[in-house]
Amino acid sequence: MTDRLPEVEARRASVQELGSVTDVMRSLAAMRLQQALAALAGTRAYAGVVAGALAQAVSLQDDAPARWPQNGHGGGQADVLLLFAPEHGFVGAFAERLVDAALAAPPGCLLWVAGQRGAALLEERGRPPVWTTAMATHTDAVTATALRIAEALYGAAAQGRLGRVELLYGRTGAGAPPEPVRRPLLPLDLPRARPHPLPPLTNMPPRDLIARLVDEYVFALLADAAMESFAAENAARLSTMMTARHNIEATLDELTATARHLRQEQVTTELIELVSGAEAMG
Repeated sequence: MTDRLPEVEARRASVQELGSVTDVMRSLAAMRLQQALAALAGTRAYAGVVAGALAQAVSLQDDAPARWPQNGHGGGQADVLLLFAPEHGFVGAFAERLVDAALAAPPGCLLWVAGQRGAALLEERGRPPVWTTAMATHTDAVTATALRIAEALYGAAAQGRLGRVELLYGRTGAGAPPEPVRRPLLPLDLPRARPHPLPPLTNMPPRDLIARLVDEYVFALLADAAMESFAAENAARLSTMMTARHNIEATLDELTATARHLRQEQVTTELIELVSGAEAMG
């Protein structure tokens, strides 16, 4: 068995290197999770401010619609489920849970995906998305991701191809595993404020102001969902890396005990050979 010692020591060194990589990934996921959770307060406050401004703008128009857009389903319109998925792997079963929730959508519902990992899983399941984009890999890129999605939605709406739009993304709580969350996006229920004796000053017609603020509010909701998804992805990756680190430590303990046993066996064998040789010479 002593000839196995180099093999065990080589495997132990390899596992130690893997542990170092896991530690780096765990630290990076923890840092990005904290950044995303801190940024979420800003995205939610931004959405709240835009919603308040939109409510005041709606109060300026007597015949303001209750929903936006007002047009119903037409022959060329289709419902859309927009999935925010991880861009990369090492998230455990989190990406699969999101994809399972997306596959529960009716067959006529179009799947849009932000995140290459989610798009690849849908492709493997036999229901490829009709539109994809990259998911943000750091907090500063969330705005760009939300902007790309908003532009695609506006383009489809301008062509009369867009029906109802629903968001599907992950949400993480205080230490809890991330879970899929569904949220309607379009048509948008317009918030309404109580009439104020001193209406706000505006420099454009209420209808145009409402349209501008609706665009801004939709973008704010997309940015909030993207930030939630980014936080959930890193929470799942952190949990996966912590589990991997635990398994690596258990494997290292086992390999260390095996190597110690083999070294002791090697020393015992050498002593026996030394004593036997000395007796033969005597």
